[in-house]
Amino acid sequence: MRTILYYAASIIMFLIVLVILIIIVYHLKNRRKEKKYQNQKKKWEHYLFKYLAEEINVEEAALKLNSNYFYLYDFIKPYLKNLKGDDFEKIKQLVKENGMNKFFLEKLEQGRKEEKIKAAVFLGKVEEKKALPLLEIYLDSDNKDLQTVSIWAIADIGEQRLFFKILKIVLKESRFTFEILTEILIRFGRDICGEIEVFLKENFYQENKLEVILGVPEYQALSLFFDIFGYYRYHSGVQLMEPVLMPEYNNEVLIHIFKSLVKMEYPVDKDLSVFLSHDDWVVRSQTARYIGVINADGYLEELQVLINDSNWWVRYYSAWAILKTGNIDVLKDIIKSEKKGKEMSEYVLAQNNI
Repeated sequence: MRTILYYAASIIMFLIVLVILIIIVYHLKNRRKEKKYQNQKKKWEHYLFKYLAEEINVEEAALKLNSNYFYLYDFIKPYLKNLKGDDFEKIKQLVKENGMNKFFLEKLEQGRKEEKIKAAVFLGKVEEKKALPLLEIYLDSDNKDLQTVSIWAIADIGEQRLFFKILKIVLKESRFTFEILTEILIRFGRDICGEIEVFLKENFYQENKLEVILGVPEYQALSLFFDIFGYYRYHSGVQLMEPVLMPEYNNEVLIHIFKSLVKMEYPVDKDLSVFLSHDDWVVRSQTARYIGVINADGYLEELQVLINDSNWWVRYYSAWAILKTGNIDVLKDIIKSEKKGKEMSEYVLAQNNI
């Protein structure tokens, strides 16, 4: 019995030592890789900065940045994400010249799952249209990770032909929050607003048509579309918002309409009083905010009432709107007379250094 216990203990000790050795070797290998990467990164940075400063041409830069494309991928990714304008175009030209586009196109088709995912991300960032046939196929992939990166990549490339196909996919997927949905669709670029406008003019006014086409409740699609109009300050989209700007319409849609109108700073020919008395506090607050943004007259009495609203944001935007519509004396009088709304009036004036 003791012999069995002795051998069992020996095996356990051996396994523990083996695991420790594996961990040590793993960390040493990672440290060596990281050190190698950092050394390589310094060299790449030197030549990349010289290239961006036009001290060397693209051919010379490509010769210096053309080894170990997966390391180079990690190095170049932040520049693709953050650079804009001419510098971004220079990076695109460089990765095409040094063979990265060709390498990742091959990985997108024939690589392992992880390699395909990296390839999709990279090719989207560099707006490589040659990747579109495969990316479109991967939209129907059972692998959700590959499908997701393909969606983002197509959006980054800005392939408008696939906008509504992607829209139908992301609307039905619960893993995409509303904010992520908006971010994906915005990446298609401002020109997509025109496509949305045409789509809504053809289908919006037919009963339940949007639900049938997109497979989700109408309010979800409209909220997304109106958010995109707002983001790009697409004034032509206002004509599609105005018909549903009614107090009895869906609250979510009303909220997104007002948020978009705030971004556009675009006045509409509507009586906003009914929205200042709306049951939904978000509608009330965004209406007050909008009144302040467009400097609309005729709502002072309602705004004064809302300074005492039960919701903090309604009180804040009401006081803010009073200030922005040129009625600073009203706020000062509330403070001086110690009327209801005194604290919020003081807060808004202090926030604006008054």
